[in-house]
Amino acid sequence: MARQGNQEELPFRKIPLDLLDISESNVRRQHLTADLDDLARSMDEIGLQHPIVVQSKNGRFEILIGQRRFLAARQLGWHDIYARVEEVRRTPVEAKVVSFAENIQRRDISPDDKSSACQYLLEELGSVTEVARRLNITSQTVRKWLGYAAVPERLRALVGPRGITAPMAMRLIQLVPDEDKAVAVAERILEIKAPAGHRSRIMAAIQEAPDRPIGSIFRRAGEMRHERRVTVVLPEQWALALERAAQSLNLGLGEIAREAIIEWLDLGRY
Repeated sequence: MARQGNQEELPFRKIPLDLLDISESNVRRQHLTADLDDLARSMDEIGLQHPIVVQSKNGRFEILIGQRRFLAARQLGWHDIYARVEEVRRTPVEAKVVSFAENIQRRDISPDDKSSACQYLLEELGSVTEVARRLNITSQTVRKWLGYAAVPERLRALVGPRGITAPMAMRLIQLVPDEDKAVAVAERILEIKAPAGHRSRIMAAIQEAPDRPIGSIFRRAGEMRHERRVTVVLPEQWALALERAAQSLNLGLGEIAREAIIEWLDLGRY
């Protein structure tokens, strides 16, 4: 087989590829073969730099971390691969957390995979706060990945033809983690019968300073009356990417584009 780097002195063992299975707890489900040729080429030229992580199961081994390295090794025709075997078998929740954390740190995964993994962990762990703690990320990030599933029932009750929209409810709970405050803002929007333009300014005022008191948020929104409409023409590749992002996050195309532009300009301090 092709070389795997100088691993002989490390606490790893060689495992035949035909004894390996990808764990059902692995977070990555889409785009598994994206850039796989590049990974295989790198492994062929410089060896395996990071052994995979597995645990035993019924005389075989399931891969917790490193399924793309496994696929690349198989593509290269390797017969075995270095792996660290977990001494204590992980629960499905623990395995999902390990896989998610590894993928976040190494190669970004698709929005659908993030949403699916977060939904599973939310059902198993019971709260957004606990999911965030286990993944070592913020609650706002978890809510963003969960989409509408992260919206509390009290806020969902205000969504409808005569209420707020689902995207607004999602955005509110992402920006305002305090459920009571998010519900109070939504109720105030309905109370004053804020039109679409004013609702957009209210959300902008919240994003500008989420910790503001509710009264201050609405006063600031009143000051943000002057907006400029800009038409953006995208190459087809990025227009399709925008559509996929909007569908994945259940948001409007305009809202996605607006947030992306604002974030880019803010990061550049323009």
